[in-house]
Amino acid sequence: MKRFHKAMQSGMTLLEITVVLLVLIALAGLVVPYVGGTGGAAMCKATDATLQAVKQAIMGGAAGPGYYADTLGSYPSDRGDTDYNLKYLFVAGDGNGADPAADWPEYNPKTDTGWRGPYLLTGSVINGTLHDSFGTVFDPTAPATTAYVHVNITTDTGSQVFDGWHRPVILQIPYFGGALQPDYARLVSAGPGSGLGFGDAAIDTTIQSSDASNRSDDRVLFLKIPDPGNNKSCDE
Repeated sequence: MKRFHKAMQSGMTLLEITVVLLVLIALAGLVVPYVGGTGGAAMCKATDATLQAVKQAIMGGAAGPGYYADTLGSYPSDRGDTDYNLKYLFVAGDGNGADPAADWPEYNPKTDTGWRGPYLLTGSVINGTLHDSFGTVFDPTAPATTAYVHVNITTDTGSQVFDGWHRPVILQIPYFGGALQPDYARLVSAGPGSGLGFGDAAIDTTIQSSDASNRSDDRVLFLKIPDPGNNKSCDE
């Protein structure tokens, strides 16, 4: 009887352990999606906040005029060029020809115009492999060809603005109606993508789309006009 009683005790202990493990596995199945979803929402909201901060650096805001007003209606690029790139927001204009800012007139307090960059201070260089879309450059000689960027971001060595998933934010000047359309300028984040790797996310929004209707999970912020479409909710 004692041996039978001990066997029953051992059996019950193993059963209890099995039940506990099953409960833990079930709980893990519930917790992981919750944590992942919460983290994704946080990165999404951080990205939206970053886009707003960059918009203010370009278009101006409570802190004062931005790049656009100081350069009399231009977007970040080497002056007179169409290599639209947010790296130019980090340039300090020294007036000695050492960087693209020297191409712009120095700030004149009487007219309240002229270069007074850098317009952003916090950025970093790309350190990882990006999706091919970050290197699919708009070709003005073949404007109908699908493109996502105005300069190859995958090989760029300048400082960039990064979204919540640590991928570069892109400045797009859309092309439609036979010309680039500066009034439709927008910032684009590739969004979360399909995985957790640095290069897993593709830019879905094409330069040829006027309203960014093909944005999919991209985060898009228009600089001058209300967004003709909608970004997905960060909670989706």
